[in-house]
Order: sequence, then C-alpha cells, then structure tokens
Amino acid sequence: MTTVNDLIFAASRSLVLSVLLKVTATTVLALAAARLSRRSPAAVRHVLLAVSFAVLVMLPIAALVAPAIEVAVPVTVATPAAAPAAVVTADQSVPMAPAETADVEGAPAASPISSFAVILTMWLAGAAMCVLPIVVGLWQVRALRRSALPWTRGRAVIDPLARDAGIRRRVDVLVHESAAGPLTFGLLKPTIVLPLDARHWTKDALARAIVHELEHVRRGDWATQSFARLVCALYWFHPLVWVARQQLGLEAERACDDAVVSRSDAAAYADQLVDLAERLTVARHQPLLAMANRSDLAARVAAVLDARQPRGRAGAIAVTAASAIAVALVSTISPLQIVAAVQKTPPPAGAQRYDVASIKKCTGPDVPQGPARGTAGGTNATFSPGRFYVPCVSVEQLIYLAYAAYGVNPDEHLANDEPGGASNDSKVRGGPDWVHSRKEAYSIEASAAGATERTVLMGSMLRALLEDRFALKIHRETEDLPMYALTVAKSGFKLAPMKDGDCDAPGASTGKPMCGNINMSRTGPNTVWTYSGQTMSSLAGMLSSTLDRHVIDRTGITDKFMYRLEFSSDENTPKLVQRDIDYPPDPGPRGPGILTALDQQLGLKIEPVKAPHGYLVIDHIERPKADTFGPPAAPPARAAGPGTRLPR
Repeated sequence: MTTVNDLIFAASRSLVLSVLLKVTATTVLALAAARLSRRSPAAVRHVLLAVSFAVLVMLPIAALVAPAIEVAVPVTVATPAAAPAAVVTADQSVPMAPAETADVEGAPAASPISSFAVILTMWLAGAAMCVLPIVVGLWQVRALRRSALPWTRGRAVIDPLARDAGIRRRVDVLVHESAAGPLTFGLLKPTIVLPLDARHWTKDALARAIVHELEHVRRGDWATQSFARLVCALYWFHPLVWVARQQLGLEAERACDDAVVSRSDAAAYADQLVDLAERLTVARHQPLLAMANRSDLAARVAAVLDARQPRGRAGAIAVTAASAIAVALVSTISPLQIVAAVQKTPPPAGAQRYDVASIKKCTGPDVPQGPARGTAGGTNATFSPGRFYVPCVSVEQLIYLAYAAYGVNPDEHLANDEPGGASNDSKVRGGPDWVHSRKEAYSIEASAAGATERTVLMGSMLRALLEDRFALKIHRETEDLPMYALTVAKSGFKLAPMKDGDCDAPGASTGKPMCGNINMSRTGPNTVWTYSGQTMSSLAGMLSSTLDRHVIDRTGITDKFMYRLEFSSDENTPKLVQRDIDYPPDPGPRGPGILTALDQQLGLKIEPVKAPHGYLVIDHIERPKADTFGPPAAPPARAAGPGTRLPR
C-alpha cells in the first residue's frame, strides 16, 4: 500500500507519470483483449492492437489540450502517535540535511543539472537510438528498390492475383540476389521483392508467396508496422509497448497466412514457411524494416496447420467497434487527472491523546488585534506536566505549532525565524480564509495525566486534537528558496571541541558556564554572542534570526563548542541596524561586521545557496463544533526552570 500511495501522490503532481500510467493501462487492455480473442481471426486481433498504438500517440496530446477532469483517489496516511522532534526556538532552528547540488550564487561552478533535464536527455537519447534503425531501414529498402531487377513473369502472375484481392493500384514485383525471402514495402508505390531463385519456383509456391505479400499490401501492413516502430521509439523504456509491437507483427503475418490457406493447401504452405525459416537462418543481411520474423515462424506454422483456427478478414463491424473503443479511451482516459485525497487514519492503539480538551472561540476583547493574516509574534502558549494552554490564536498558528514547531519531519526546513513569528503564508498554505485570520481565534486548554514532554503535549496530542475536532487533513510540500549555508572558511576552523566537564549541567553551581546557555549582550556599539555547549546547528539558528535568510549548517562538524562572537551591525543584519536606530548604543570602537567576525574569530563563512524549504498545505478543515467543557480556565502555572515558554 505504501507503493500504491506513492504512485498516486506522484501521478497527481506529474503530467508525465500520469500519461505513463494511462499508457500502461491501455497497453495492458490491448494485450488482454488480444489474448481473450484468441479464437477470433488473426485480422481482428491485429485491428485491436493497431488501434491501441493509435491511442498511445493520442493520449499525451489529448492530455495537454483537453480540459482536465479531476478524480480524487483516497490515500491513507497514518497519524503518528508521538513524533520525537527537536524543539524549534527563536535561537535554534531545525537543521536541514545538506543538499548534494546546492546552487551557490555568484560561484564560478556551473549550476547543477535538474532532474528533469537529466530525464529529458535520457529520453531523447533512447528515442534517437530507436529511431536510427528506422532511418537505416528506410535507406535499405530504397537502395533495394533501386538495385533490384524487374521480373516479367512475376508481373503476369501478380496482376490477376491483385485483382482477386481487391487491389486496384499497381504493385511492382522485383527480384534481388540479397533477398532471403519475399519482402513487401512502400505505401504509395508498394513493391514486392522476391529472391533471385524465385524464377525457378513452382507455379503454386510462387502464387502462395505473392498472395501473402499482396495481403500485406491490401492491409497496409508496412505503414502500420513502421508507425508501431515510431511509437516504440517514443516509449522506448516501456517493455509492454515492445511486447505489443511484437504481437502486432505476428498477427499481421498470421492474417496474411490465413489469406493463403483460404485458397491453397495448408500442409504445402507450412512446408514453404519451414523453407523460409531455413533461408532466414542462413541469411547474413535482412532489411531492418522487414516484416517477417524468424522467431515467429513456429507460431505461424502451428496456426496454419490448426484446422480449428478461425480465418478471414476483419469485417466492418470489428473495425468500427475497435475505432469506437479507441475514441472512447482517448476521450475518457486522457482528461482524467488523479488527485490524491489525503485521509488520516486514527493513531494506532495506545496512542496518546488529551484526557480533557476545551476549544473556545475568542470573542470581544479577547480577539487578537492586528493584520488579518496570522502575522503576530509568538503564540504565548504555556505548559506544565500534564497541562497545556494557548490563548486566542489563529488556527494557522495552531497548525504550525502542532506540525512544525514540534513536527513530524525535522528534515524539512520550516523556519521559525521568518517575518511573522509563529506563522505566515510561507509556512501554512491553503484552506479557507478564516483559518489564517486573527479575527477568528481560538483558545485551547487541555490536560493529559502523565504527559510531561512538550513534543507530546504540544505536538502529537495537539495534532490529534486538530484532526479530530477540526477534521484537519494536511500534507507537506517543498520548494527551493534562497538561503545561506554555514561552512568552514579558507582560514580554517578556529574552535576546539568541548570535553566532558567543561560546562555545568542545569542546576549545578561549580562556577563553570552552564551547558546549553546562550547569552546575547551589547558592548558599546557591538553585539556579543556567548555560547556554552552548543553545536554548529545552534549557531546556524542564531544566524537565521539575525540575517535576512535562513541559514543551514553545512560545516559537517557535530561536536559542541564554547565560543564568543563579537560584531557590529551592518547591511547584512538589518534587524540590528534598526535596533541601533531605536536604541542608540553606547559610544566606542565598532567591531567587524558579522561575516568578517565569523571568519576572523571562528573560522566560518556564509555562502548564498538555494535549498528546499518545507511548508504545510491544508487539504481539508472544518470549524470545530460547540465545546461542552466550559470556558477556558486560567493559564496553568509554569513549571520551575527555563524553557516553559513556547518558541516564537
């Protein structure tokens, strides 16, 4: 089911994959129809397969020009019981896995090749390799026609047989020393080429060979086979298309064999086919567009000798029915566009939920003031063991809190440091306008005995509440955005990793720096950051809250460090420039800008890159029903110690 879900999601977002799924379905139907009609004449099966190749060409064209008809396919996604995810704060953002093909702005290296360009190049190369034999084959038959010799006796034999077959146009008959067996080619000027020794064949053997080739001319098999080869070049990577083409060629030969058997002895013709197999075995060169295939001769001989096999031409009813089916397939399948309708399954047995939860719509003075969109700062949510409270925030902010701040996929960047605080357009998209409006705010108070982790109370439990009470269905998507990458400078990394005992655990008081402590202060006109027991990812998070783009850690350094960084505001730190305007700093010498300070003091540098940015998309949501738990109580008392305030 996971594979099926992935295919549905991919097909709903990719026109190419959607067309390929329709091509696969069409080819499977054609092969199945040919299999089920094995007791029908070969000409009928050939019509079914030939029509399917016409459908394969029309499918992508109709998919581009016809109005799309969306078909929602339910896709079940399990709701996790609890998702252990890193806490995202204003001082620490979720690190994103380094991208292998980052696009560094201004770098001399060439931009990475997109996956679409690679796939398109591979497809064009494969199509060219498959079209080349067709071009060579056309050149071969043209050369064969020019060097072949006319045969007067053959003309006398072929004219009455052509009239009997209903062919009114001229069909040339030639002989050539390189022909291993009879060949037919040409659409406007059909030509039959016979081996040089055909001049010594018996009258009956010659008649059988010419009747078979004239049936190819009457049916237009050379054009049909050439068209099928072009379709195979278009779908060169699809094995079922090649299987269908091989079956098409076999049914064409069997249909022509039926025309011979209907007017001559089957056993004699079978002997002639065996002789043809021997000729093709010893032949060194056979035109690439030759219709007869030595590997099919065994099946043809068996069909010729099978007296129960129905024979005859495909009637007007069969051709009309097959054409109608083709039109119906193109008109109904091509416009269809699969849309993945995400459905969340309930959490597995034993999943944690709130014991009691109250959702109240805020009214009057409790409604937050400000812009319509949820661009306020933080959510002001608080928690203590077993209790959670968030006062009057938009539903958009609740979604971000549940799915991003304590989300289920920390590898996708959902920055908490962008303008707008806890939520904005770049993080939560889709859904009705009331979801994003601060004028329709809700307060939530909930309790769950024994729950002490933020990631449970504010993460998985809040997700379950939103999915139950708001009927929320949501999925994640990504897009490439300009960011910064934190890397090691050419001057070399200047910090030494911390050792055990270099800092105190929270609560200890030996005079050492507290592990995990982050201190931001001002010294004159300069900003000073002092970290204890922090990683490079933590530094990237601090830089994200200071620079104009999100910063991702690509140093590859996983140790913890103690460091001090002093710098002055400049054009790279517009927030700090505004702070200096609002709150003029004390006089004193200005230090280097932040980029220079990173290089000189820490041995690090910032590079502009493009990298995936994750965001949440609302598929479905409803207003919650009236609450029955009474008005929200006062916010719970905060637990002792730092870290009880929800990050912005």
